[in-house]
Amino acid sequence: MAGVPLQNTRTSRAASVLVGAVVALAGAGILALAVFGTPERFSSPRWVVACAGSAFLVFGGWTAALYARGYDASRPDDNLPSARIQLMVLIPGLLLFAAPFHWIAFGPGPREFSSMVSIPFVSVRQGSAVSTGRILFGAGALLIDAILVAAAIRLLRAPGRERKQN
Repeated sequence: MAGVPLQNTRTSRAASVLVGAVVALAGAGILALAVFGTPERFSSPRWVVACAGSAFLVFGGWTAALYARGYDASRPDDNLPSARIQLMVLIPGLLLFAAPFHWIAFGPGPREFSSMVSIPFVSVRQGSAVSTGRILFGAGALLIDAILVAAAIRLLRAPGRERKQN
């Protein structure tokens, strides 16, 4: 809307903790399904499902813990954990998140992809070429890898400021 000023819509700390906990619980559920689910429910290896669930568990838990400790997004340098602790969460979390993308794009075996276009009152679903699906998942995998490397370099090169050890 033109002329209407944007309001500050920051999420409360309690809401951020709740969202993080819900995401972590969803990840724990997916992980439990990967470990205890019946084999006929899987069209991919259990480890791929477990990696996806574990990524949600790690990042949801990180978000909940960070905000529960009093993280304030307006002052991140004052209240983020040390770069070392951030790396201890970031690297495994992103590796777990990237693993399914890598398996879909580069792993052995057949894959099935579909695409769907929806506009009001009309939905069209069709099969997609395997090469197109693998290429798109490969691009996603490489993007996650690039984010991982860039974030690790940035945290390892924390510019001269000492972060408090948490």
